[in-house]
Amino acid sequence: MTKFKIKKINWSIERKALVVFSVIFVGVIITAWGYALKLKQTVAENNAVSHVNPAALVEVERMRNLAESQLANSKGYILLGSKSILDQQEKETQQLDQALMDFEKQYSLPKIPGILKRIRDIEVKNKEFFDQAMDFRDKKTESKIVGQFFQAKTNPLKTQLNEAFDEIVSIHKTELDRARVQTREAAINVETQIPKGMMWFTSSIALLFFGVTFLVIRLLRERPAHISERNRLYQEAIKAVQSRDEAIFAVSQDLNEGLDLITTTADQLARSSQSEAIQEKGELIKSTVTVVEGLIKDIRDQKSAEMEGMTLRLDQAGIDDVLESARLLLAPLAKQRDIRIQIDTVNPPVLAFYDRERVLRVLSNLVGNAIKFSAKGGKVVVKVRSDQKFVNISVLDNGAGIPESQLAGLFDNFWQARKTQEQGSGVGLAIVKTIVEAHGGTVQVQSQSGRGSTFTFSLPRRRPVGAPVRNLARAVRTGTDYEGLTH
Repeated sequence: MTKFKIKKINWSIERKALVVFSVIFVGVIITAWGYALKLKQTVAENNAVSHVNPAALVEVERMRNLAESQLANSKGYILLGSKSILDQQEKETQQLDQALMDFEKQYSLPKIPGILKRIRDIEVKNKEFFDQAMDFRDKKTESKIVGQFFQAKTNPLKTQLNEAFDEIVSIHKTELDRARVQTREAAINVETQIPKGMMWFTSSIALLFFGVTFLVIRLLRERPAHISERNRLYQEAIKAVQSRDEAIFAVSQDLNEGLDLITTTADQLARSSQSEAIQEKGELIKSTVTVVEGLIKDIRDQKSAEMEGMTLRLDQAGIDDVLESARLLLAPLAKQRDIRIQIDTVNPPVLAFYDRERVLRVLSNLVGNAIKFSAKGGKVVVKVRSDQKFVNISVLDNGAGIPESQLAGLFDNFWQARKTQEQGSGVGLAIVKTIVEAHGGTVQVQSQSGRGSTFTFSLPRRRPVGAPVRNLARAVRTGTDYEGLTH
């Protein structure tokens, strides 16, 4: 049974303190939000008095006066028969009806609509009594008798009107008193809540501030120790890298001595034998040794480039020359794998400024890879094309191709696809990129699984002007233009 081991988190004091402060901060914010909502409610209650307008009492008295004046004018018309008194009575009746409607809309409180309905009913009875009195008057009944009749009928109505208006006044006064008490209590609550809330909020923020300050001071005290430890680890890493590189250079030197001996022995064997097969084997050994020597130089150059840049020895020469050298170097390996190397040059030959030894190694890497990954009986094609600034050299093969997911890291140090790890470490493509970019060129790849690959690199047609050759790689890395440099 597989056992899963759970890694225990190492909670430092600073981390625990940070968690505690974060929880406190969130709690303070939530509590402050709730307190703000409560305070908002209290303020809303404080504004409740705005819904009870003292002007209602003034309006009640105005309606009372209209009702009494209406009754008085009705009686006056019955006794005197003046048309102006009748017009005034009708006008006051309309004003009272309108005032009742407006009052119900603007100052509506519980029980008010019922009282206003009673007033309207009283007005209807008043109109009925007035109409009866007018009928008596039209029948030539004595005006004094008619007036007495009207007064006897309307006196109870007048009493009922006053009682109704008194009820409205009482309701509004009660509401005003309640609102005043509520407003006073709300104001007291606000005066109490704001100081308490501010004291609580300020204390909480102060606690958080002092806690965070303490944490920052503690971290600042520990920072020099962390920096010292980081610098120590950095120096140890530098020493480890230097030791590794020194070991690489020492091993490469020892390997070169052994390879020189193998090359000499293979050359002597090929010369001393009359057998064509032995001579071919000797040439294959020499070619293989040359490729291995190039690989050793690739490793050394890559490390040198990483540490202090790459020094190039630039000469103007034709591309055909280095292409032919690469073909002759790799011909034994291609013949052994039954691969044909085809070089398509341009006419007239194209000149470029390049370090011959290093470009030969670029071609050896690219063409050598193409031979290794091509099927038996296949063909590797090298094409040349140029523009005003660069010569572009492409190496095409008909191998298995490279999956798209692996193209991004193809030129990284020691890259190699898992399916082909047995065929090399992949250092060749890394040094290809380093050498080509040191010349100021670029390297690209186009590939599809099952359709082969095409590697294309460029070399400058004009000598880079300005910087010493030793600093060329640095000039390229910083983006300096060739023509913008000076000797």
